[in-house]
Amino acid sequence: MTLLLLVILVGMWVAVLLPPYLRNRSSRASTSLHSFRRLVTTLERTGPVDAGPGWRGTLPPRFGGVSPIHLDRTAAMMPLGRSEARRRRRDVLFTLVGAALITLVLAVLLGGVAIWFHLLADVLLAGYVVMLVQVRRTAVERQTKVRYLAPRSAPEPATLLVRRRA
Repeated sequence: MTLLLLVILVGMWVAVLLPPYLRNRSSRASTSLHSFRRLVTTLERTGPVDAGPGWRGTLPPRFGGVSPIHLDRTAAMMPLGRSEARRRRRDVLFTLVGAALITLVLAVLLGGVAIWFHLLADVLLAGYVVMLVQVRRTAVERQTKVRYLAPRSAPEPATLLVRRRA
């Protein structure tokens, strides 16, 4: 009985953890390759550039003065966009709901240790839902309170002289 429970739990963990691992592993390689191709295409469109004497291994200033390797690393470390973050949160929520339902079925069928696993899944699900609610409240609060100011125009030179003397 305990061995059956252990096999079912290992199967659940493999089913939960293996697809995201394989998806991330394959997307990392394609992201890197995609980033490299985009960079090469951009460089091909610009044509020959006279970089001058101070150009040692970095891109010209119009590209931000960073090396292609640095661009690839920063692209991999960039924060997720809104849709990607929303999709990731949805996937985690559905995974936790699925784990809670599966452990509930196991707790009803097997009892014993499975009840503790179900309680753990419930606590994790509740904690994640609380975190999602807090994130949403923070986003709404930021949306209502933050107001972007219009850019200031450069002051006239006469105004600067008056300010300095005053």
